[in-house]
Amino acid sequence: MSSFAIYNYQFAKIIKRAKEQSFDGFGSVVMDAETAFQHKQEIFGYLLEKDHEAEKESEIIKFINGRSDKVFVHQHLMPPTDGMIVMRVANVRSASYVNKEFNEDHVDDYQNCIVIIDNRPGIQRILIENRKRAFQDVKQVANILSYTFNQLLQQYSLKIELMHLQESKKFWAYVNDQRSFPTGFYKCTFHLPHLNLERLNKVYESVFRESRESFNSDLDWSFKANEGGRVRLDENDERQRALIEYMMEDVGSNNIKLYPNHDKRKAIIVGKDSFAAIGISETIIKRLEEDVRKGELFKSKALDEIKIKTKTRIDL
Repeated sequence: MSSFAIYNYQFAKIIKRAKEQSFDGFGSVVMDAETAFQHKQEIFGYLLEKDHEAEKESEIIKFINGRSDKVFVHQHLMPPTDGMIVMRVANVRSASYVNKEFNEDHVDDYQNCIVIIDNRPGIQRILIENRKRAFQDVKQVANILSYTFNQLLQQYSLKIELMHLQESKKFWAYVNDQRSFPTGFYKCTFHLPHLNLERLNKVYESVFRESRESFNSDLDWSFKANEGGRVRLDENDERQRALIEYMMEDVGSNNIKLYPNHDKRKAIIVGKDSFAAIGISETIIKRLEEDVRKGELFKSKALDEIKIKTKTRIDL
């Protein structure tokens, strides 16, 4: 059973893009932001389908992290189908060994992880396999995907944001840690990106209206105690718990900071290294690959199981 970190992704407009502007290796702007945004998922899906169907090396998407010229090789496990994309992304390294003539030789080692993209309406999820033999952590893979997709989408005056889901219990672990934080926290701040993913917007208003009534403090994207005091944080308060769950388990990303009273200079970024994850068995992946070989992808039960996984915590 492999563990997959869960990411939401959403799109944003790049407003200032001149028609004549061009980008190295990615051509010139082909669509303005307002027009492209109305078709953002179709454009994203088209780019991935085009990559799968590419016959020339120059047409294949080059996955890079932006810090070096290294290309992270990828391979689609199936043709993009019903908004679903499943691929392997490899971190190729040169491995050395001694051959039977007792000479040192070298071979490329294609250690890889699986990336699942669910581009269906209302979903917009990416699952990244946590495979340390290939990558140090899932954040490394997420950075590669984010940089690469942004390079592609800028032709359409769009950009993409990946937001990793977290376990809300991480927040309450800090709050309830009396040994490390005996005097509690004087401030708790939240950052909520501009949300254009409808399923995240639908609970926004109710969560924030009710949370205002719960905290013994003002609400201006932060909860701050009176001078010398501490913010009332209570895991048993349903409205507080709903807010934290929404921010960490529904929206995701590093969007909460806690400021301890005993060290006012240092903020704790809650959930920075916390990743909500789900398990997908290797058997499902093998069954999917077998269905592709047999030409039975459209009735693939393996693909149906993967679709269920990508909808974790989503109630449409």
